[in-house]
Amino acid sequence: MALVISGCQTGTSLKTAGLDNPGFMTILETYTHCTSTSDIGETQQDMGTLSMATQANESHDGFVLPMPQQIERFVSTPANRLAVDIHAMAASCSLHAGQVAFSSGRIDLARAALTKIVTLHKENQEPTYYLAQAHKLLAEMDNGVQISLRTP
Repeated sequence: MALVISGCQTGTSLKTAGLDNPGFMTILETYTHCTSTSDIGETQQDMGTLSMATQANESHDGFVLPMPQQIERFVSTPANRLAVDIHAMAASCSLHAGQVAFSSGRIDLARAALTKIVTLHKENQEPTYYLAQAHKLLAEMDNGVQISLRTP
């Protein structure tokens, strides 16, 4: 009898929940790549990918199960099960992309990347580290442009 009970359990494989989700792993790999590279083109591409992921996450309406009207009012929409903040990952990547572009003298790309952080920030959300850093770098760029315009 013990063999039958344990025999059913030995056939199942142990899996880590987060690793079963290929979408999450793709986002994580993109984020990791973005923050570790110093290539302008690659950071820009990763920033775009993560920005699209934030939009896809926001437009997700959840699973709709057809059911009678009387029961539907007692059922809530399932919560998003993603355990990471995609907006923070996208903002971090954008900040890195902006810093890489700025260091390379590509002020146009740096400004676009830093402006993306401001765009990703929700109005009712508390200010974040990434937002503060973006404002700081944008102000430094504005000061640098003003200084260069004044200098003969």
